[in-house]
Amino acid sequence: MRKLFLIVLLISMSLITNAEVLDKIVAKVGSDIILMSELEQQISQLQSQGIDPGMLIPRAVLNQMVDQRLMVQKAKELNIKIDEQAIKDYAARYLKQIKAQYPNEAAFQADLVKMKLTQTELQKHFEDQITENALSEQLIEKYISTKVKVEEAEMLAFYETSKDTLAVKPVSWDLRLIVREVMPSEQSELRARAVIDSIYQAVQTGADFAQMATEFSDCASAQQGGDLGFFKRGMMVKEFEDAAFLLDVGEISKVVESQFGYHIIKLTEKRGDEVRASHILKTVAATDQDEEREMALMNELRSRILAGEDFAVIAQEYSLDPESKAEGGYLGDFSEQDIPQLFSAPILSTPVGEVTEVLKNEGMLYLFIRDKELPQRIFSYEEVKEQLQAYLFQAKQVEAYQEWIEEAKRKAFIEITL
Repeated sequence: MRKLFLIVLLISMSLITNAEVLDKIVAKVGSDIILMSELEQQISQLQSQGIDPGMLIPRAVLNQMVDQRLMVQKAKELNIKIDEQAIKDYAARYLKQIKAQYPNEAAFQADLVKMKLTQTELQKHFEDQITENALSEQLIEKYISTKVKVEEAEMLAFYETSKDTLAVKPVSWDLRLIVREVMPSEQSELRARAVIDSIYQAVQTGADFAQMATEFSDCASAQQGGDLGFFKRGMMVKEFEDAAFLLDVGEISKVVESQFGYHIIKLTEKRGDEVRASHILKTVAATDQDEEREMALMNELRSRILAGEDFAVIAQEYSLDPESKAEGGYLGDFSEQDIPQLFSAPILSTPVGEVTEVLKNEGMLYLFIRDKELPQRIFSYEEVKEQLQAYLFQAKQVEAYQEWIEEAKRKAFIEITL
């Protein structure tokens, strides 16, 4: 189990402890001080993150701590506000998560004793660290990041001077798709309608609504006798909502059809602009025969493609994916790493230019083809434009931060005695 002192180190930027006799001040930032014990704990925290201890020069780490302390002071001077209650709540939830990792309360309290902390002090520490981070983030966002702009000309110039060293796009393929959903047949819909009609007749002739919901409803609410709780307009699908809001308390609707199936609704309570209702739902589920029918169609389409018919033409006629079917099933330019892992093996094991076997997943049937191989090449500007913008923005943000912090240091009282 991860011990409490490791958790404290990982979240901590500057845990303040009671100074021992041998503790000393290593830096002053305005009216704040940084103790040697704090610096040692910061170095331990960085080591716990996997940083080579030989790289952790105490003076360099201390300089970072000074910068952080200065940023918090400036954020307060600029009257940057934070939601103190939200921070307290977040810290409380985080403390609760830590306690949940212990087998019992006694084990948790034992680690607190080792750390010479009370639970209240630990939560206060978390609140302080979250507050410092929130203040720093808001300061950077309001007074540094907002001043950073990346122009199109800068991006183009950087691309032109760097494109030969940019990541190379590996061998890829134009990937096309035909997809079909296993839908319930007309007979399946008629069977579901017959069941819901019989349930409707039962409740109309005195059967207990909640009991019928518990026994026959296909909704998770069946465990609560069909109770859906209170809801407002806009929270349910339109057909269900329209019917529910027309009912009087205690009234039962006729059978209502929605995208989820067939409903019988009972209004149980009204409260302002909210209503409370229960329902009995019968979904229209596809049967094994429905799947066999759709699979037969997909195998027929595959045979036609193998016989020489154009995959793109068939995709335009039969595929149910609205975005790709208009382009003959074209999904885009995919490298081996880009192909969804679920279908990667069958797609890559099928030769380029040949259609895969029919693939099935969660009620959907698929045919894929890699119909064209594209050689390795340098990414075009348009392909990497977003990444270039993010890279240049980050670089300029770091530069702006360095300028800001150096200016702040010149105006602040800082004394380093290490």
